[in-house]
Amino acid sequence: MKTLPKIGYMALLNNQPIAAGFLRRVEGGYAQMDTLVSNPYFGSQIRNMGISKVVDCLMNDAKELRLTGILAFTIEQSIIDRAKDKGFTSFDHKLIGVRL
Repeated sequence: MKTLPKIGYMALLNNQPIAAGFLRRVEGGYAQMDTLVSNPYFGSQIRNMGISKVVDCLMNDAKELRLTGILAFTIEQSIIDRAKDKGFTSFDHKLIGVRL
């Protein structure tokens, strides 16, 4: 628990965790989306909704903190596609980021 970022959210359904994610502040006024996970015991649609809600909350916090943007790293095309729907831009080497 001591190593987790202070900004984080968990989406629940009937008190069961669906998804969780954190925002770690990094250099240059940016944050990195960190440890975004989902519960494999739920179906893909519910997990997608949970991840979406968590990401929305993290993006709102980043805006309130007046951060320059959010960075995320992945090689998963489905995550890249979801990130683009949220306003992220994909760069070379599978770096995705959103400027706030």
